[in-house]
Amino acid sequence: MWRSDNPVARVLRVLIGFGIVALIAFTALTVIFSFQRKTEATNATARVTACEDTGPITRRGFGHNWNCTATIRDDESGETWTTDIDMNFFTPEDIGQDKRLYWGYGGNRMVTSDYRVYASPEGVSAGTYAVISAAVGFPAIMAMLWFFAKAVVWGFSQEEQRKFWEKIHGTPEQRAAKKQKELEERQARKARLARYAEIKEARRRAKEERRRAGR
Repeated sequence: MWRSDNPVARVLRVLIGFGIVALIAFTALTVIFSFQRKTEATNATARVTACEDTGPITRRGFGHNWNCTATIRDDESGETWTTDIDMNFFTPEDIGQDKRLYWGYGGNRMVTSDYRVYASPEGVSAGTYAVISAAVGFPAIMAMLWFFAKAVVWGFSQEEQRKFWEKIHGTPEQRAAKKQKELEERQARKARLARYAEIKEARRRAKEERRRAGR
């Protein structure tokens, strides 16, 4: 299949490539969202009433994605509301329990929003979460870009693939010439080092002979 120019085989190669990209993306999301950013302050209490698993494949990657219904009570105003929170913010073990949390409205100083966002006092610090996200996300993005490009190229015919890779890596003759040139350069460097060592040794011997003759 990998060396076939059959249209069906070419489409299958592209789909396999895109599947690898998706696998990398969801695996990275699974690792990153396995950690939860914690908040130092809380301003509300949640009573969890029910949970539903929307997995095994969701926007948080692979595995469980508990979407739990909870009634939130604000500490200051006493206002209560019921909402669904997913991303494993709560789990079935929390049903019937009161859980402390922080809530606020989404957006920033430039853009306001009526969308409520929530944070838990349990988890890792924002700095640790950023390090984990960068350590996992950057290699994942690089791998995704690489396999995305490979998937596109896999859709080409064998002749088109050959021409494409030759534009990047050169023809076999060019690669052989480059390899030969690198070999010659290494040999030349070794020869220069050997010559330098010989000259250094000759100077040392001459110096030793002069020292002996002067005694």
